Amino acid sequence: MEIPSFIPTPDIFQARKVLAIQPHYDDNDIGAGGTLARLHDSGAELIYLTISDDLVGVTDPLLSDEQAAASLQRDQQAAGAITGVSQQINLGYPDAGRYDYFDLRRGLIKHIRRLRPDFIFTVDPWLPYEAHHDHIKTGLAAAEAAALFNMLRMPSDPQVDAAFEPYALAGVAFYYTCSPNLPVDISAVVERKHAAIRCYATQINGEDAEQLITLVGAMEGAFGAQQGYAYGEALRVMAPQRLHCGA
Repeated sequence: MEIPSFIPTPDIFQARKVLAIQPHYDDNDIGAGGTLARLHDSGAELIYLTISDDLVGVTDPLLSDEQAAASLQRDQQAAGAITGVSQQINLGYPDAGRYDYFDLRRGLIKHIRRLRPDFIFTVDPWLPYEAHHDHIKTGLAAAEAAALFNMLRMPSDPQVDAAFEPYALAGVAFYYTCSPNLPVDISAVVERKHAAIRCYATQINGEDAEQLITLVGAMEGAFGAQQGYAYGEALRVMAPQRLHCGA
């Protein structure tokens, strides 16, 4: 049973600037692409921040790292144009590799302070049986950054910190979650979401892409049917204050 809270669940559709933090270049669109497309259509600015360099997932072994990186970037730009992404930020940590959690958290705090989003989207790091450390690290670092970025004695980047004025972050939305508290009707944008997923051909192409879209579509249809609409996405939305001590 969930602990009752007196802090209300924030309304994601009031967001005017969304920072969507993903471990890999396709996670935002696979996990929440319909919701993010709807947010764009309602006037929100979408900024995608990708943690890893995604090189491990590239399917063509003949590509050099430079060629693979260029292909990944083309995929990302093409998908972003469909979803409505205004800016792509890539931190370039090694895909499925070794990197420091606290360095990652510091970088995310820097970008939150610099960009001043009113909502953060990210993967749910508390998903049971999640084995991929990129997902766990990304979700935890994003959640902790959302809870700590207003603490002025927490350093990030000297220039960014010097200019930063604390502000109210409205909320954090977790996708790939088993504990949703917000169903989102994506029926009107589901084909657009799937078109964006097809753009990630450097890692998922041809038959594999169609199998993924079939699986994602089945999950969207099943969840949507529970809510009374054709296709839905499941999100866990929380006020930042709830990310410490179960507030």
